[in-house]
Amino acid sequence: MIVQDIYLPEYDWHCRVYYAVTGYWADEILSELKALGCSGDKYRKAVRNLRSGHLDTGLTYSNQRMRESVMVIGLTSSPEEFAHSFDHEKGHLAKHIASAFRIDPFGEELQYLSGDIAKEMFPIAKKFMCECCRKKLRPL
Repeated sequence: MIVQDIYLPEYDWHCRVYYAVTGYWADEILSELKALGCSGDKYRKAVRNLRSGHLDTGLTYSNQRMRESVMVIGLTSSPEEFAHSFDHEKGHLAKHIASAFRIDPFGEELQYLSGDIAKEMFPIAKKFMCECCRKKLRPL
């Protein structure tokens, strides 16, 4: 597992991103989710997701009041599946921030926000985008 902290200064928003997550790390991530206020059905769904052991899964949880998020991208079966999970979870984060700041979902600001998130994540995410680089990541 690789952990990355990203910060979006324009929104004063912090996100901890967990990459290549396996069930082994579930308790650590669940503790982080609880600290952000995740509870009820959302927490139970996160427990099932993190402990399932399935490939190609992820989750994103945000506490808008705290301007904090946790993003999880599980182990993926291929670079293409990583790109899919990356884009999917990045989209959730962008929409959580957009909701908090009442950003027009059809406007340019949301697209720039999504691009800013991608730029922040890129130094780590790029390692999962090609099979040669993925093979060099030992151990996951």
